[in-house]
Amino acid sequence: MSFFPPLSVSDAIDKIEYNQYLLPAIQRDFVWAHTKIEMLFDSLMQGYPIGSMLLWRVDGNNTQNQRFYGILKKYRERYLNRSDEVSTKGIPSFEVVLDGQQRLTALYLGLRGSYAYHGYNLAWKDNEYSVPTRHLYLNLSYKKNQKNNLNDSDDDRKYEFSFLKASDLEEDEGNNIWFKVGDILGIKGTAQLNSYYRKNNIEDEEAQEILSRLHDMVHLEKLVHYYLEQSSDFTRALNIFIRINSGGISLSYSDLVMSTTISGWMELDAKKEINGLVDELVKEYGYPVNKDFVLRTYLILYNDDIKFRVDNFKIKNAKEFESHWPEIKLAIREVFQLVTDFGYAPNTLTSLNALLPIVYYIYQTEKVKEFCQKVKYKEDRANIKRWLHVVLLHQIFGGQAEGVLKTIRDTIKKEIAKECEIFPAKAIATRLSKTNKSITVDDEFIQGLLYTSKDNRYAFPVLALLFPHLDYKNRDFHLDHCHPLSCFNEKKLKAKGIILDDNNREFFTDWDYFNSIINLQMLDGNENKSKSDKDLKPWVEEYAPSLKNHYLPKELDLKDFPTFVQKRTELLTKALTEVLAF
Repeated sequence: MSFFPPLSVSDAIDKIEYNQYLLPAIQRDFVWAHTKIEMLFDSLMQGYPIGSMLLWRVDGNNTQNQRFYGILKKYRERYLNRSDEVSTKGIPSFEVVLDGQQRLTALYLGLRGSYAYHGYNLAWKDNEYSVPTRHLYLNLSYKKNQKNNLNDSDDDRKYEFSFLKASDLEEDEGNNIWFKVGDILGIKGTAQLNSYYRKNNIEDEEAQEILSRLHDMVHLEKLVHYYLEQSSDFTRALNIFIRINSGGISLSYSDLVMSTTISGWMELDAKKEINGLVDELVKEYGYPVNKDFVLRTYLILYNDDIKFRVDNFKIKNAKEFESHWPEIKLAIREVFQLVTDFGYAPNTLTSLNALLPIVYYIYQTEKVKEFCQKVKYKEDRANIKRWLHVVLLHQIFGGQAEGVLKTIRDTIKKEIAKECEIFPAKAIATRLSKTNKSITVDDEFIQGLLYTSKDNRYAFPVLALLFPHLDYKNRDFHLDHCHPLSCFNEKKLKAKGIILDDNNREFFTDWDYFNSIINLQMLDGNENKSKSDKDLKPWVEEYAPSLKNHYLPKELDLKDFPTFVQKRTELLTKALTEVLAF
């Protein structure tokens, strides 16, 4: 391994463009946030070192014996964060990036690609409204001086780089001069720089100085340092990669074992198949699924040890994985459809690991095909739904989940051997009661559930347990305040003749009472339309809902809210105690 003369940033970009820099199959997805890319460019502008890369020279027969991938050209958060495979036919030699993928990708996205990230408080949709495309810009009218910089220990940037969308530029009413960073690639030399200044009326000396600095950083300075491994031995290159990366926090074992899986699949392209399923699930349902989930599914189904270990993904395991892939893929799809039919969404499904026992159950009992639709599985689905609500509320999959997953998987395995007819929720509860992941309930646990706020991710499973009759499959359900939230301010209370005093003030002013499960119900579309923002008592008198089914006491007037809290707490406690027990 030798240290080679460094390259300019523009030279590195050209190598990426012409597939002279490729990635091995083992490389992980791109993970840098836009802020980290912006910081990288600031570091380069300030002349800070950004570390050396490690490349592996590949030529001759080695170009055809492995799969290689290009550097990511466009990034879309959640929807596009990995590269396409590159055919190396016709490329006699190239260099494979063993270390430095994130930095090279960041440079390319900033200079020639684009970076789309999710807009604040928007739904996750793969469109320009939710995830708008942005390009990297440099503000030529901004430069932090050294004096100010010394007093700002949290941020030592001197230049303002920012990923902006087109509307950001149109709405900028300041005196900023935004320069699209990628345009610098077409500006080479002092003459072209001066011409650019004249054509764009850039007369400010400091703005010219900033753009000149960017030009030198990209074209003239040799900032891309690298070592080159020239051995043709793939195993040696793989060992080097693992040595370098296995200690880093961004590289998971799934990235390491993926290479074995890829090389072990003979008929199918493992990376394309697994990543394709992940992309499909993300696009269809929006859940933050990744390849870890798919790889762990294989371990749950076929391996006694479910931890991510390289030894668990030997060639033999990889071949077994490939031979059962169509059925495994179908089972995973079916379970994501199932939990979506239960009413879950990306913001309420708090643990993907909770789905693995369900995948195992329907796969091993050969119920995969149309499990979500067939009438004969109706009771089975209901049992699974209640179990899922319960285990998510107990949060048993937090931290290291392998232990509890193995316990649940092994329990299901034993019950299947006994020819159980429905999902063995009771047997799982009994087994977990002997561990520190028990799903039994007590008064303290119930109390905690009752004070769950409306916007909390766990409000959905609590209310779904209390109101199981709604059409969750068709999303016909609405979380609603019994007494409207708008009533709980002193001005409106006074208008309704309610004067706050030491006896009632806490109930009318504490969010734990009026914005929690205690004052929430789940309504279908018609009920929600009729309720709207009406006070509880006139709504009940007009619409006549079942007080029993809605867990409503007789004290419905807002002035009786303290009594309402006390009595509804008793009704909900009784109901939750019953429904949470197996």
